[in-house]
Amino acid sequence: MRIELETSLERWVGAQILDREQADRIRQFEQTRVPERRARWPVIVALAFGGIMLAAGVLLFVSAHWDELSPAYRMTLLVAMVTGFHAAGALALARFRALAITLHACGTVSLGAAIALAGQIFNMQEHWPAAVLLWAAGAIAGWLLLGDWPQLALAAVLLPWWLVGEWTEATSSRDFYIPAAGILLLAICYLSVRIGRDRVRGKG
Repeated sequence: MRIELETSLERWVGAQILDREQADRIRQFEQTRVPERRARWPVIVALAFGGIMLAAGVLLFVSAHWDELSPAYRMTLLVAMVTGFHAAGALALARFRALAITLHACGTVSLGAAIALAGQIFNMQEHWPAAVLLWAAGAIAGWLLLGDWPQLALAAVLLPWWLVGEWTEATSSRDFYIPAAGILLLAICYLSVRIGRDRVRGKG
């Protein structure tokens, strides 16, 4: 008969069969011994499409009611959108890690929309690659804090985008062959790199 570890440990600690230190040692032993369960590919595909539709739905809702909101409500909505996804991901982490990874990825994607819309609110006509750099910094921070592969994938896309933007803004040239060659070589590197399973955390 399968025993739910956390429920059983709490019940045994409450009955004074185990103390808290012994329960923690058992929990640590089981976490190192039992491999992490991975969601099967239909679940991963469903979460990927669900995350895309969720992020798109939120952004469409915001854009539909954007003109009706004051600047204060707009900023509140943007902050709530970003923090809400990450908070939901943190809450789902203990029960369903794949869902938590998806929600954190939606939070990082919505960060880019929040940066762009915040610039629109305050009518900022600044150097546009700086916004991409801020978005990339958020993705890198997500990767460092969470270790989830979607955060790394977003950073791997956003950083070259920022570099290409800086190039086009600095040169103001129609010759796009240099950044195109760089993107091609980078794509070849991305497709040919091999990373061990133990190097990328956060797999569903």
